[in-house]
Amino acid sequence: MTSQTPTTDDDPTVPVTTPTPKRKRPSAPFPTDPATEITRADRIEIREGGLEMAEAGSISLRQGGISAAYADAIDVTQGGIGRAQASDIALTQGGIGLAQGDKVSIDRGIVGVAFGSETRVVQSMSQTVVGRETTIDQSAVWTVLGGRVTIRQPSAIGILIAGRVEGNVRPVLDVAGAIAFGVAFAVVNRILRGRR
Repeated sequence: MTSQTPTTDDDPTVPVTTPTPKRKRPSAPFPTDPATEITRADRIEIREGGLEMAEAGSISLRQGGISAAYADAIDVTQGGIGRAQASDIALTQGGIGLAQGDKVSIDRGIVGVAFGSETRVVQSMSQTVVGRETTIDQSAVWTVLGGRVTIRQPSAIGILIAGRVEGNVRPVLDVAGAIAFGVAFAVVNRILRGRR
């Protein structure tokens, strides 16, 4: 709740209280450039076009692009978003730089970093996937961090750190490998510093 003091001379000491609206969806951050326009609506549908920043209840993007999108639900098909933040993000044959949501699903797409309570990566590529419940299916992911990670079909995983792993996976670097690499790096570093 916000409180405002009236500017009338009738009764200047009585505060007026107005309710502050609650927002379910993540709100768009204040743009650093005052010329940047934020498009706001209940529903935004883009077909072969683009926007700088979008904030809506739902965003549907087909063969277009958005620099930054904030919504309850984001659905991308053959499009791209620089930064997507929503409760539910679904990407098919497209790309997202940073995807943050409760549920993030990538199908035949490319994502830089995906954060979600439930993340699903199918026939896709990603630099980093973080999730409480994570499923990787026929995909290439460099770093996977999760509470429970399920690997289906052959997938390429670089570094895997998880509380529980289901499925066959041979990461390039697991926890034991990371410890061994750290010790070897420290020894080599110590030897090289001793030569100076």
